[in-house]
Amino acid sequence: MLVGTNLIGFIVRGIVWSPPSVDAPTDRVAELLRHESRRMGVANGAITFLSILVTAAYLFSLFHFWNVWMAVAGVIVMVSRIPDLIWEIRTGDKVTRIRRPKGPVYIVASAFDWGSLLLIWYSLCERTP
Repeated sequence: MLVGTNLIGFIVRGIVWSPPSVDAPTDRVAELLRHESRRMGVANGAITFLSILVTAAYLFSLFHFWNVWMAVAGVIVMVSRIPDLIWEIRTGDKVTRIRRPKGPVYIVASAFDWGSLLLIWYSLCERTP
């Protein structure tokens, strides 16, 4: 669960990322900031692509070493984390018990996240002969 949550965090943050806009005092500083922004964009794309590959390998390893239900549980954990990640990116705050998003989408995502624990338990019991 920890690996899946962090992997989807890299992917979503990489996709949603936009270069910062800063007013530069001089043309030289503006040129330097544009250059650094392009470098950050290239690095962001590379990290996002690498994260997608690692996520695919992670899900395949769950399927290969356990079973399909463990891979499905991994996908559910990652998908249920997306609304929280988008809320964190928009607000800049971490999700805590006090400061958390509210609404039906977040309730359903939390229910799927907790429900994936039952699927993980089932898949582990299914694996043992």
